[in-house]
Amino acid sequence: MSRLLLVRHGQASFFGGDYDQLSPQGLAQARRLGQHLADTGVSIDISYVGPLRRHRETAAAVATTYRAARGDWPAEHSVETLAEHAAAAVMKSVLGLTEASGNGGLSLTPSEDPAERQRLVRDYFRRWEQVSRRWIDGEFTELPHESWQSARRRAAEALALMTAPGRTGETRIAFSSGGLICMIVGELLGLDDQRIFDLSLVFGNSAMAEIRFSGQRRTLAGFNLTPHLVDQGLATMV
Repeated sequence: MSRLLLVRHGQASFFGGDYDQLSPQGLAQARRLGQHLADTGVSIDISYVGPLRRHRETAAAVATTYRAARGDWPAEHSVETLAEHAAAAVMKSVLGLTEASGNGGLSLTPSEDPAERQRLVRDYFRRWEQVSRRWIDGEFTELPHESWQSARRRAAEALALMTAPGRTGETRIAFSSGGLICMIVGELLGLDDQRIFDLSLVFGNSAMAEIRFSGQRRTLAGFNLTPHLVDQGLATMV
């Protein structure tokens, strides 16, 4: 059988000027993953990369580190269907947030106090989860954003593309976002919409999901895998 490694991007810049780029921690996570793949002798045959900056930066950091340690890395295939779903954009619209408020809806100036920063993160994601679950259930159809169901169809298309027949025993890798990857996992497991969203709440930065496939058979072999972050103090959720 062949396998597909689905990689969530490294930590993005939640308190930076542009969320859609890796933080220093996120770059370190991606480099650790590249080193881990090289150290464990994994040979990558095909690389798929989503369209967002954080996807591309994660892929580049993994590839650069891997090449330095082991050698060849395949050319990247850009896959638009690996874009994240619209939950963050929906939240901004629902709560009347604008780009001026920064960082996907944080209206307060981030504090240098770690405890205050954690409070801001908790508050943001509490609101994000509430709005997201309503959006998943079909509310907010008047907004000009992709629907949850449309994103699920897109995830299924991405899965079909990335597990298309090829040489037996290939290892393919894809870089995307947690929500989209969890949709793919949910497709394999036959999960309902809210259960898929539940998965995304625990899927960490630079974590992997592994799919084994042969012909029309696709099986989830692992989820939220972070062997490259063990004892490194680098694990993050946001």
